[in-house]
Amino acid sequence: MQFLLKPHQNSTWMRYSKMDTATWNWLIQNPLVKPDKAGAPLAIWGDMVQNPEIDYAYNQARCTADNVDKLFALQVDVDNGCSIDDFVKCFRRYSFQLYTSYSYGVFKPGYRFRVIFPLKEYLRTSWLVPPVKESLIKLFDMCDISCFDKAHWQILPCISSKDAPYKFMQHEGERLSFALEDFEGMATEYQQDAHWRREIRKADYSTTPHAGALKKAQEIIDNAVEGTRNRTMYSVLKWLHDKVQVDEGEVYELTPPADMDTEFAQMIVRLWR
Repeated sequence: MQFLLKPHQNSTWMRYSKMDTATWNWLIQNPLVKPDKAGAPLAIWGDMVQNPEIDYAYNQARCTADNVDKLFALQVDVDNGCSIDDFVKCFRRYSFQLYTSYSYGVFKPGYRFRVIFPLKEYLRTSWLVPPVKESLIKLFDMCDISCFDKAHWQILPCISSKDAPYKFMQHEGERLSFALEDFEGMATEYQQDAHWRREIRKADYSTTPHAGALKKAQEIIDNAVEGTRNRTMYSVLKWLHDKVQVDEGEVYELTPPADMDTEFAQMIVRLWR
């Protein structure tokens, strides 16, 4: 199995890694022991884009959502009180690997576990626009909604000490498929709609109640340097939401950096809904 590895939570780079079935079976049954959660390795079961942005300090691909192209497995986190037994009843039809999280039984109460669903067809991260994300949230209504962001890192099986509580399960079934959902078509339609919605509103820009703040926000976004665009865009949108209290419709006056329409829309949904 090939996957993307982020060595620890503060890593700025990622790389490909491989693990055969026997090694994975051993790992899920014998989780890594990491006294500090920040030192635990994280994974995305997917593939990079063809020409990823490089972190030249380490000569490795930068650990950014834009560098992740597609997913071969969907990872979800469950921490809202849903029990393992109830989760298994809901998804007993599918193949998955389940293991309790680092915080389970030690740092936080209740059921906390992570689940990996191998996919029948790959899922491109560019398809994870708000309507697609909403479909996934409805299907996995017990899961953390951040699981359906463009690039969701998940800690590999890991515990804080040798005697920390831990449970795992490897469930056989059919592979999860979204072929009937047409996520690609939903993403294309959404991106086209978002583009024209902004174009139409540009003509009425001067009448926007917060035109000055939006103009300043656009300048900051336009001047963001490569490698900081995602973070800058989110900070600007959060400022508009928290401090200026701009309405959701107004932020569509802004034009995100090239090829970042999807991330822009996802940030708006996260902050305004």
